[in-house]
Amino acid sequence: MCRNENGFVYPLTFIIILAVLFLLTIQLEQYLSEKRLFGEAETILKQEYYLLSSVKKTENVLNKQKEYDISGSYYYKHGHVSYSTSPLATTLYQITFKAKIGSNSVITAYAYYDTDLKKVIKWIEKN
Repeated sequence: MCRNENGFVYPLTFIIILAVLFLLTIQLEQYLSEKRLFGEAETILKQEYYLLSSVKKTENVLNKQKEYDISGSYYYKHGHVSYSTSPLATTLYQITFKAKIGSNSVITAYAYYDTDLKKVIKWIEKN
């Protein structure tokens, strides 16, 4: 029986090739999943940075001006943020920010500016 090995090498080779292909498929799927996750995380961090920068710039503009009903846009390398203000009370204004990066959906954030304190007292993001 040991000397008759006809047909033994083919099934063994086939099983080894299938095992290698299975492992490569798992590794490729993991790589693609991590790449997608990295891209999404990068976009979210850009949105956060653009919104925070816009809040700071708008706060500086409101500190320098006496007129609080303003609107405008800030343009960045990979997107833009538009803002508009509206009064809520005599000393409180709501600033609405809308950020758009690339072809992603628009992210909305609200900041509340107090004219007595001359600073943003609250900042809320909505998706």
